[in-house]
Amino acid sequence: MITALNAANEQFVTSVDNMQTALNSAEQQLSTGYRVNQASDAPAEVGDIFVARAALSSENQTIQNLNAVQANVQAGDNGVQTAVQLLQNAMTLGSEGASSTVTQAQQNALATQVQSVLSQLVGISATQVNGVYIFGGDASGSAPYQLDPTSPTGVDQLTTAQATAQTADPTGITFQTSMTAQQLFDAQDTLGNPTPQNAFAALNNLQLALQSGNVTNITAAISNIQTASDYVNQQLGFYGAAENRITSAIDLTQKFQVQTQTQLSNLQDTDMTSVAVQVTQETTALNAAMAAEGKRPTSTLFDYLPISTG
Repeated sequence: MITALNAANEQFVTSVDNMQTALNSAEQQLSTGYRVNQASDAPAEVGDIFVARAALSSENQTIQNLNAVQANVQAGDNGVQTAVQLLQNAMTLGSEGASSTVTQAQQNALATQVQSVLSQLVGISATQVNGVYIFGGDASGSAPYQLDPTSPTGVDQLTTAQATAQTADPTGITFQTSMTAQQLFDAQDTLGNPTPQNAFAALNNLQLALQSGNVTNITAAISNIQTASDYVNQQLGFYGAAENRITSAIDLTQKFQVQTQTQLSNLQDTDMTSVAVQVTQETTALNAAMAAEGKRPTSTLFDYLPISTG
């Protein structure tokens, strides 16, 4: 019988298979950079790997969201600063028109410039970032105002949505990051009438006062502009606070990202140096085994048959 021969062959084949499997696994780790490429590689750690990957994906999304909101808030802050400057310019125009030395023609020209300031303020109310009207509140797909010389405020309000959207930091705490054009430039009382803080109305009143040539009305309109300017300037505090909170939220999320990435790397990443050594060792051992097998004496069935002399 040749049972012993078969057993030896089977042992060799099994040994070669094991070495080849170990080599394939090590080469896969080198090519992917991961110690765990499938559930069977580390069954006890698979759950933790999925949890870490989900956390990292959530943190990445939070960063993207915060960056988008940050762009809106920065644009809003710039818009409000520009609005304050426009109102200051309007007061300068009004002061020129209140002088006893100006003619009605000059006052009319100044009124035209004030009307231009009002137009620019309406333009600020329609500021867009990536297609979003940042002063449109919850109706961010539409411009909130348009010019209307027949209106008591010089404008028409096109949307009335409030700004109810909240921004979340990585801990889940939410905060407000936007104001509407109505809150900023079209302050109204409970009956919908413009208040002294209403920038649109103040500019329109100054324009009408200059056109009338009445110095008393012009002076009163300048005072209204100052009140509106002070109010709008105060709203810069909201945007400053919002920017600070967003910056802090981004910093905190980035710290969480580093922690999660480190945890995930510990769970799934391979040690490239040790695996490279393993590949070399497994390749050497496999080649040595194949070479040794090639040199081993072989026997066939004929070696066990009696030799006939007849």
